Amino acid sequence: MISVSEKTTAVQEKAAQSISDNAIVTPIVSFIGNSNSGKTTLLEKVVAELKILGYRVATVKHTPHGCDIDHPGKDTWRLARAGSDIVVLSSSDRFAFIERLDDELSLDQIRETIGGKVDVILAEGYKSSEIPKVVVRNTGQRAASLKNGGEVLVTISAQLSDTGAPQFDPRDVADIVSLLVELIGQRAD
Repeated sequence: MISVSEKTTAVQEKAAQSISDNAIVTPIVSFIGNSNSGKTTLLEKVVAELKILGYRVATVKHTPHGCDIDHPGKDTWRLARAGSDIVVLSSSDRFAFIERLDDELSLDQIRETIGGKVDVILAEGYKSSEIPKVVVRNTGQRAASLKNGGEVLVTISAQLSDTGAPQFDPRDVADIVSLLVELIGQRAD
């Protein structure tokens, strides 16, 4: 049986090599898994821990079905409906930028937009992208059911994984965060 510290060290070395091989300025890690596998719940915990450690974190939620964060009848919705290509909503504590697109942005394009403002970008989804992955599986899910590209850094599952990648239990949030801290490479100021 491999100890948690041995697993963490092996995962950190693998993650750091993957990041340096890809010369990523702001690291992106994608959490992938089937619906209801616990991705969002795990990401909530990981983001909270990274914030406690002082890191600036961006999260990107991929949806292949399109999205609309605006609300019918609101001013921003009305302005977008009138034809505005970009609608910005700004207040003293929030800033929202809604842009009409002809084609979906890649994660690299998203990184260009927000990368300098954060220490790490955590994505949910983007299964077929070539970025490092954290595979989240719930009981009974098979790894083969996940179409993915990119290197699998670690599998998160309460049951023994057959992916060949190091594995953490979903409750091992501190170890998962240690992996991400290694990817970030330095503490946020």
